[in-house]
Amino acid sequence: MSARRVSVWVVGLLCAMMGVYMFAASASASTLPDGRFYEQVTPEEKYGSDVYTPPVWSDQYEEGQVKQSKEAESTLETEFTFQAAADGSGIAYVAAPTVGGNENGGLRGGNEYLARRSSSGGWSNLVLSPEKAPDSVFQVFSPDLTTAIVDAQTPLSALAPGFYDVLYSASTEGDELAPLFSTKPPYRAMGLFGTAGPHREPVAGLNAHREGKRFLALEGMSADYTHLLFAANDALTEAAEGRPAAEGGEEPQFETEDNLYESVDGRLRLVNVLPNGTTHANATFGAVETFGPSSEKRAVLSRVISADGSRVFWTDLSTGHIYMRENGARTVEISSQGTYQTASADGSIAFYTNGDLYAYEVASGHTTDLTPGVTVEGVVGSSENGEYLYYLTEGKKLALWHAGASSPITSVPIRLSSEPMTAEVTPNGHSIVFTLEESKFYPIIDETNYVQKVEVYEAETGTLHCVSCTSTGTLGRLPITNAENVYQPRWMTANGAHVFFVSREGLVPQDTNETQDVYEWERAGAGGCAEPGGCLYLLSGGTSVGHTAFLDASESGEDVFIVTRANLVGSDEDGLADVYDVRAGQERPAPPACTGTGCQGLPSASPIFATPSSVTFEGVGNFAAPAKEPKAKPKPKKRPKPKHKKKRKKKGRTHTAKRSRTSKSVRVARAGARGGRS
Repeated sequence: MSARRVSVWVVGLLCAMMGVYMFAASASASTLPDGRFYEQVTPEEKYGSDVYTPPVWSDQYEEGQVKQSKEAESTLETEFTFQAAADGSGIAYVAAPTVGGNENGGLRGGNEYLARRSSSGGWSNLVLSPEKAPDSVFQVFSPDLTTAIVDAQTPLSALAPGFYDVLYSASTEGDELAPLFSTKPPYRAMGLFGTAGPHREPVAGLNAHREGKRFLALEGMSADYTHLLFAANDALTEAAEGRPAAEGGEEPQFETEDNLYESVDGRLRLVNVLPNGTTHANATFGAVETFGPSSEKRAVLSRVISADGSRVFWTDLSTGHIYMRENGARTVEISSQGTYQTASADGSIAFYTNGDLYAYEVASGHTTDLTPGVTVEGVVGSSENGEYLYYLTEGKKLALWHAGASSPITSVPIRLSSEPMTAEVTPNGHSIVFTLEESKFYPIIDETNYVQKVEVYEAETGTLHCVSCTSTGTLGRLPITNAENVYQPRWMTANGAHVFFVSREGLVPQDTNETQDVYEWERAGAGGCAEPGGCLYLLSGGTSVGHTAFLDASESGEDVFIVTRANLVGSDEDGLADVYDVRAGQERPAPPACTGTGCQGLPSASPIFATPSSVTFEGVGNFAAPAKEPKAKPKPKKRPKPKHKKKRKKKGRTHTAKRSRTSKSVRVARAGARGGRS
């Protein structure tokens, strides 16, 4: 028996110290659940270009040996952004260059595209990446996908300070693009300017193209996108309105110390102002924590800004003091020591650890020890009102604080010491989904490794569900799709009734391809599920020779976006990687009155920052039952010759294009863009 199969029996020993441990029942995958059907989002004609994928689960244990999965050979993984609209009406995704955009292709490149569902039921696709700025990175979008935050060193506006790295607020509807600051950094050279502090990098190695380079990262935003936070190692603001100038200088120490900035409706103001009205560089939004055997550092950025943008939480790294900056006018000290963890959505309560877990009430200035005598390593997530707090104990076991009391959830450690925990909490705090990682010893290969599975805890009943545990398999994890931004994909619906995850193991009999597939767990009583432990459904084909990756879901869970080479509809015949919407609860759209490339329609105007004009494609509409999936990938169609020639290095079967910093100017866009929410 393989070590992987042996582990299935072992992981079943996990139980909750309170409540009941329940397994999901595997429902039939011959039909999709809740009336779901497949809509092809990407166009039929892609000029031979694949949609890229987020990181793929590539290694697996089989008969005591570690082997590379079949799909790893041809996978084009990317660190760029995948994000669905909150209502499921669109998705931003990454794909190889086609028409328009730029030549940023290869293993960690790709162009950013935006797909929208049209009124006729089909999908239109637009390339967003600026043609003459292959260094541009789309970090995050507003919930309705009308606004994007773009990072680029190539100037995308006449207001940008030359070829310095700049964050832009960009309209995806083609109106305006505005830099978050226009001041030329006075002390740092272009190659040395950026954010000096640590950033969250969920998957190791995905930022290779930025190794040794400074860049800016969006670190927080208000719900309406009018307040945007970033840190930079230079003095970008002068003294004004009773506020001090940002601290800086040419000395080497300032190159590694950040000032904190808040862009408010296009106006820049300093955040790291002390209560006495002075300022000090070497600050960070939220906090910085140490992790792993090599004592690496990462930022803690959970709710560092309130939903209305009035309150911002930060730490002075020189003293360790935790502060709150309110309305750009006053600063309040929260604690003289400790590590900021999170806050309520309105910013009225801040939580930090200093051995125990503490709550600070902004209105009264009162501090409460929530876990007297219990050491807390960190907060995993909380409800929006702060009444439910999920935290890790000193032994990395998960527990819940609610109504003045703590309750243990797991009896074993739940994450690796070198990686952050992957979890999501519902807005009301009643449910949490997380990837549980258990260390297991494999005697056949004399090595310890980790078994991952997906767990859901329901606070109201004290029940822990292993949603990836069935009679045929156990392995599962919540997929990470974005490594460079503050957006987290939706793994769970707001009511906690649906969870989406990936597994490389067949959890239902219909999953036979031994590669990564996408699953949905449904709580008992939701949809058509009547099983006490919930129901498990296969959302991807389960027979494709390549993997299927989860991208994102709408807030309701009615739209689940995946990327796969499988031909899930009859009109998809090219064998290239496509984005699909596994859609529920909607009447299928009428079929378009055309086929093939004839359905592309007329080109529509592209955003100003994506010049020259891009091509808009029209997707397909009505889909019948999925066609049989191909057993081999057809040879891709020949792609048009790129307009800008670059030398590319071969790496395995893919090509990588190094991110360049071009000196050519691009078409100028007007400043002053405003966006949607956080």
